[in-house]
Amino acid sequence: MYLWTVFFLFFIDVFSKVIAEKKLKFHPKSILSGAIHLYYVRNFGIAFNKLSHKKWLILTLNFVLLIYITSLYTAPNINKMGLSLVLAGGLGNTLNRLFRGYVIDFIYFNIKGSPVFNMADFYILSGIIVILLEEILII
Repeated sequence: MYLWTVFFLFFIDVFSKVIAEKKLKFHPKSILSGAIHLYYVRNFGIAFNKLSHKKWLILTLNFVLLIYITSLYTAPNINKMGLSLVLAGGLGNTLNRLFRGYVIDFIYFNIKGSPVFNMADFYILSGIIVILLEEILII
């Protein structure tokens, strides 16, 4: 079941980035009375564009983390849905970076200091929150 979740979310991420590139590259959009902006951005780094243009370092880190996250599926006391979210997001951004040299971001909340992100980023954040909440509630 979790493998299907990873593939499904990965597909949504890839599809959303293709649509963003085709539809938003030259025609950004605002929705919800300007609360959310959709526009095409190439992110050459990680979180807030850190380590920009260090593609091979970022890819190495990504692969190591993906292998580690995958190995956690055998751990008995970890939230598999949270791991699936993190894995789907990690795969989406890693493959984008591997084949394009950058990650496509396109969602921006109109809040000062807010980063531009994509579905994969949302999955990663959601997965971490799920895992942390479970750890906090179990203790």
